[in-house]
Amino acid sequence: MNTTADPVAPAVHRHEDRGAALILAVAFVVMIGTIGAGLAALVTSSVNNRGTLERVRDRQYAADAAIEDAIVQVRAASTGGTDACQSVAGITRTPAINAVNIRVDWRSACGVIRSGEGLVLVQRDVIFAACVDTGVACTDSSVIIRAQVNFEQAASGAVTKTYVQSWSMNQ
Repeated sequence: MNTTADPVAPAVHRHEDRGAALILAVAFVVMIGTIGAGLAALVTSSVNNRGTLERVRDRQYAADAAIEDAIVQVRAASTGGTDACQSVAGITRTPAINAVNIRVDWRSACGVIRSGEGLVLVQRDVIFAACVDTGVACTDSSVIIRAQVNFEQAASGAVTKTYVQSWSMNQ
């Protein structure tokens, strides 16, 4: 009996998962590409937003510096005298700080308080408002920083202490 088949050779089996490695490799490349595209979009967005954030911060820091300068000017100009709560109003225009021109408007906000010893004292407050200088007074919508400062004066009229009562940033 002669047979052409080799009894020792193993039988050839065909597997149904043939080509699965190629599909897994393509899926892996697509997944890595998607993650890379998401990271690239995040970096691009961050770089674009940086300029806007930098301009906003420059305005805020410039307004902060301008108000502090105006506080020093009002403190130095305070004479007190008989009317410690004299009508105080003014405008300060600062040279460009961070390439931003700032205007600071201020006005008196004086009141009377009663001390613990029953004395009536004048509360000399000044409200400062800083905005980008457009040549007109600061409006509520254009104010970057608003501050209320109390100037404590001695009987001689000299300012002895300065208290920041409120400080708010609007933009």
